[in-house]
Amino acid sequence: MSTEIELKYLILGDNTVEKITEIFNRENIEFAYQEKQLANCYFDTADLNLRQHGMGLRVRRNNNHIEQTIKTAGQVVGGLHSRPEYNVDIESEQPILSLFPSEIWQESQSVAAIQNDLVALFSTDFKRCTWLVTDANNNVIELAYDQGDITSATETDTIHEIELELVKGDKSALFDLATLLFTTLALRPGLKSKAARGYALWRTEPVKEQVRQEHFICDNREVSIADAFTAGLNSGLTRLQKSIESYLTTETLLELATIKANLAVIRHGFWLFSTYLSADELLLRDELSHFIHLLAWVDNAIHLQELTNKTGNYRKKLDFSKQLIEQLKIEKRRFPNTEDIGLLLHCSRFNQLQLSILKLYLSRTESANLNSDTSENELVQFAQNSIQFSSSEISTQMKSMAHFDCQQYIAQSKLLNRSLLTGTWLAGLFNNELRDKFRRPWLDLRLGISELQSLWIIQLQLEKLSEPPKKLVQWQHSKVDGLLIALDNTKAIAIEMQPYWLESL
Repeated sequence: MSTEIELKYLILGDNTVEKITEIFNRENIEFAYQEKQLANCYFDTADLNLRQHGMGLRVRRNNNHIEQTIKTAGQVVGGLHSRPEYNVDIESEQPILSLFPSEIWQESQSVAAIQNDLVALFSTDFKRCTWLVTDANNNVIELAYDQGDITSATETDTIHEIELELVKGDKSALFDLATLLFTTLALRPGLKSKAARGYALWRTEPVKEQVRQEHFICDNREVSIADAFTAGLNSGLTRLQKSIESYLTTETLLELATIKANLAVIRHGFWLFSTYLSADELLLRDELSHFIHLLAWVDNAIHLQELTNKTGNYRKKLDFSKQLIEQLKIEKRRFPNTEDIGLLLHCSRFNQLQLSILKLYLSRTESANLNSDTSENELVQFAQNSIQFSSSEISTQMKSMAHFDCQQYIAQSKLLNRSLLTGTWLAGLFNNELRDKFRRPWLDLRLGISELQSLWIIQLQLEKLSEPPKKLVQWQHSKVDGLLIALDNTKAIAIEMQPYWLESL
């Protein structure tokens, strides 16, 4: 048995073999290069017994050599894959489960029954180019570049990825080599194994649309404050990388806004736990801010898209002025296109940010003292103080006057988001019903202010017209006035809500 420790990246661009070889030659890095064609078939039962137990079974043919491999449940964090695997040479392309160690099977699994029910689900066929690298500290890493296809029945997915696997030495060597590759290759972390992608192709039932629910990061009262932050890094990085994958699949502005939101969640953790972090660790906060600022245009782009979309809520009214529609479209064209966004999400600096978060998570995990001498309620007290402070900040602002105008509400967005982000990190430690009841009007306020921003954009563009249509101006003013009344009512409810964080579970 061996445990794979590898980094996986998906590649954007061509001439990968030439680029990697050029990097190693330029840096005078010692390597041995080879190529081989690999044909792999993945097996499971029709009811996915292996998959349900976190296991993956494949048979690989390389020329006349046939090997069966089973991988058991492991961990994927930020593109770093760590998974125990068992390899056995066999004579045919039909796996023989009894050749694997008996201790890998769970009590609920019958090896004989699984063997009898095995079926081939999908295959992966690809050319593998490998560089066996030895660095200056005698760490040995295998860099594999795979290019080919995953096939299940009539469905196909492309393989175009690199894997950095630690053969011998310290895993920090993996990070150093990845950083070097960032300088030349356009990459992004790969969260899914070839097997996971194959299962997704094989699965023929329709995918149910998931309703996005509010996510809370800390939900365990028993951990220390430091460990809560560390767990939040893992959660935040995973959600960030999933949102990147989702955007690159759909290329919608809403998914891009989710990337920005996930960056903001991670950054808020650095603010929230700043007194428990070193100066070097806090430097990551500035890098997160850099990319949040680069995506600051996304919210306006979403508003403009809604306004110019023929099925948008306000489009029929806006059709009163063709000049206004054209002006809105001109504003919309000022934003980056999908190609520019794709390059940003594959750039060296963005990859390095994600790798730095991963390294920080791993270093904190390895150095964590689970038996640290801390108070049992340390995290709860920290959460109560933090939520109380952020809630008081926004409540004080909202109480400052009975009625806000359009610009005054929009000006509260930053403080409101900061308060809600504090809840995203810490509200999961408290009673669900009381928490949700408290947060609901504040979330409604944020939604209302977002709509107000769309109406504000209309007003700004109307002011640029030489003769804005009176009917359209009156409609815009009426919509704003009505929304301000609704926001004032919601604000009054929100500031009267009872604190959920002072209640016991």
